Amino acid sequence: MRPLGKEEEGVQIVQKTSPNSISILEHSFTFDSVVDESSTQHDIFQLVGLPLVENCLAGFNSSIFAYGQSGSGKTYTMWGASNSLSADCSLSQERGLTPRVFEQLFFRINEVDSAFFDSISRVSWLLNAGNEILHFFFLGTGKAFK
Repeated sequence: MRPLGKEEEGVQIVQKTSPNSISILEHSFTFDSVVDESSTQHDIFQLVGLPLVENCLAGFNSSIFAYGQSGSGKTYTMWGASNSLSADCSLSQERGLTPRVFEQLFFRINEVDSAFFDSISRVSWLLNAGNEILHFFFLGTGKAFK
């Protein structure tokens, strides 16, 4: 759930009714978990990003799929505020999932004993921005390849 925009202020149609449920008008929906407008980027990372990194290190393929209508907060959730990735804000609390996941992934790879963990890390990132699909691959060395 995202905060209401100025043009939407008034009656809130979606209500969080429990840690894993919402109601929309008279209908209730249950999920693995629900975050609301008071949740921080750190909360989202703890809920989604941290388990994803640990699953990757355990040998499981993992992905985050952000889907929703325009203005629903996908870009903010994945990347954070527009100024959160500038050089002087590298540790900004507004960083989204993507920079936090990459930071944690490479921190954990460096932390693990090299005798225990000997492989090449590959990260694939797909972005559909305005119907233009950009697909990037990265090696653990940070070099792009095709």
